[in-house]
Amino acid sequence: MPEEAVLFRGTREGIHIYLNDEVEFPSVVDSLEQRLATSQNFFQGARVVINTGRRTLSADQMATVSQILNRYEGVQLVRLEQSKAAQKQSNSEMTALVVEKPVRSGQQLYHPGHIIVIGDVNPGAEIVAEGNIVIMGALRGTAHAGYAGNKSAFVAANVMAPAQVSIAGILARRPDGDSPVAALEPEVARLRGEQIVIEPCQRSSYE
Repeated sequence: MPEEAVLFRGTREGIHIYLNDEVEFPSVVDSLEQRLATSQNFFQGARVVINTGRRTLSADQMATVSQILNRYEGVQLVRLEQSKAAQKQSNSEMTALVVEKPVRSGQQLYHPGHIIVIGDVNPGAEIVAEGNIVIMGALRGTAHAGYAGNKSAFVAANVMAPAQVSIAGILARRPDGDSPVAALEPEVARLRGEQIVIEPCQRSSYE
């Protein structure tokens, strides 16, 4: 009998969703979509914790999971977590700071690892991380990823309309007088050579 790709458990904190790290990610996504579609009433207004097991989600994969949850009104993603074994491995590399509210104008966040914002980054706000930055909302402020020179870092957002974004000190700025135009799908900013490229998060790029 094949193992389930997705498991749900109710706790005092909310609903824990476990993504089987031994199942290919596209199959996990299909299973998650089917389970949520058949349990819509159960998830209305729910607080959700997603456990990825030993799997570390890429920017595209995180955007996909966020997109699925956003279809259900009132669902709040509290945090992403990994298995204890994966946490020990990642702790020796980089930790992730999870911010569960919008980052408002005038606020600045710095973390010597990854930053995940469950909400919007408003104009006039600034996010600085030595690792990756993932915004599960709209990025309309400033985001600096790979601050210590990590050229493999990325910035991903459900709505990518930054005033400024940089990776490893390489800057991309919106021309003066231009208004941000938000895409209709999550996007990720990465370095290509010495230039920042912003492109859609697509399932075709699953790893």
